[in-house]
Amino acid sequence: MALVRSQGVNIGTETVERIDRAIGHANEDHDLGMLYLTRAIALQARGNASAPAAAARNAIPHLVEAGEMQAAAFASAVAAVFVDQMDDPIASMNHAVDALVMLGDAGSSGEQLEIEGVRAALALSGFFMRISAFGLAVDSAARAFESAQVLTGLPLDPVAYSVGYVAAEGAHVAEDDATREKCIAQALMAVEWLETNGVDEVSRTLLATGLLAESRHAAGQSSDDLDLDAAAALYDRTPDDLVAWHRLVRAASAQLRGDAAEAIALFDEAIPGLEASADNHCLVRALRGRAEARAESGDHAGAYADASDLAARTRHWQLSQVGRLAMQLTRRADLERSTNELQRTAERLANDIDRDATTGVNSRRWLDRRLGELADMDAFGSALMCDIDRFKDVNDTYGHHVGDDVLYEFGHILREIAADADIARFGGEEFAMVLHLDDAAAGVDVAEQLRHAVEQHDWSQVAPGLQLTVSCGVAHGHLSNIRALLIAADEALLEAKHRGRNLVRTPLGSASH
Repeated sequence: MALVRSQGVNIGTETVERIDRAIGHANEDHDLGMLYLTRAIALQARGNASAPAAAARNAIPHLVEAGEMQAAAFASAVAAVFVDQMDDPIASMNHAVDALVMLGDAGSSGEQLEIEGVRAALALSGFFMRISAFGLAVDSAARAFESAQVLTGLPLDPVAYSVGYVAAEGAHVAEDDATREKCIAQALMAVEWLETNGVDEVSRTLLATGLLAESRHAAGQSSDDLDLDAAAALYDRTPDDLVAWHRLVRAASAQLRGDAAEAIALFDEAIPGLEASADNHCLVRALRGRAEARAESGDHAGAYADASDLAARTRHWQLSQVGRLAMQLTRRADLERSTNELQRTAERLANDIDRDATTGVNSRRWLDRRLGELADMDAFGSALMCDIDRFKDVNDTYGHHVGDDVLYEFGHILREIAADADIARFGGEEFAMVLHLDDAAAGVDVAEQLRHAVEQHDWSQVAPGLQLTVSCGVAHGHLSNIRALLIAADEALLEAKHRGRNLVRTPLGSASH
């Protein structure tokens, strides 16, 4: 987690692979939960929501089982944001409710949040802002900042900026003066903190003056005296999403002083970055501002294009409707807390721990428990260990989001071919199966069916030009020795890899090609 946080948004493939190896070796719920949560954070800036959503979902039941409720709330809030990006509003709402329930009343009546609780509150604030519930977003961010100031080990600058940013956005969309003034006051509080306590010039200058300008713009006031352009010299030391936001602020400042040409140029630079960071509310402001600036400069075709784009986007959001949904969300959370729903939620999440969210098959935890049950059976069966050949090349060539899609598709193939078997993800791209069949040849037959199915599958639907094969090891014997059978099957799998891959091997040395 420390490594991922230190790398910011520039998380390399090597780090993700290191996390995956750690997941494959971890056994404790706390470790697995934090590693899955770390994987979600590491994958968040890669432009594909499904991979971080699956990792966050995998983290939740482990953290609940370990009693780490505020960390579980953080994972639930992260899942809510990414599932919302996947256009599944019902599931995202459910994750947000889970986060609220698991946070309980901490931080709402004098009790301070812990570090992971602060992160959960910030993530919930981001979720509330995505669904345009700005009042809830501002309150959640303020709660996080209040607790963060008495903690050690948590960088405060990003928290303070988040408070100011959410409040400034709330001020821009407020429909009454009282709400607007409340949001502006909150943003100015963050500005004052950053100017006084910011750790570097990015915080003290770029972020602080940008938020101060936002507060003025929301009130219809000029920001010309703030010298926003001078902060552009700090862009090479600033994350891309913050650079895009600051360019938007400069564009709005230019527009207020009547410089349409400068505003258009800055909007042009800001919009791609806002789209890349999925900052939809700022993107709306940028498109609306550029449309107005283009109209002022006589570019009516460009203004019409921006206005049409803006209309198409806002039709999907239905701001008033999602605001009402957010209020229903908080009322449901209060009801669940008052009726001990927290316990039922924890029980439900603990049950989810048996499923691997990325592949849809059973988890390693489930397999460990199942092996104990199988060892008590007086029966024969076959153990299969299967590994996708050259899976690392898939991640290196196409990216981890395609790798996750491959794993999901492979899990589907496994379930189709061996629906009656015990199937689990053993770790990474390796899967284990136990077949309850007396015939020793049956295990090899199933492995061959799987090998042919993978080889003949149309993987181009996952990524153009993609072709995959699988290698399998098969061992047959009495289920009382199931763990030894899995070890023998794994050794046979290793031999299949050494002999060229796309093979089925047994401990006796027989093979299929």
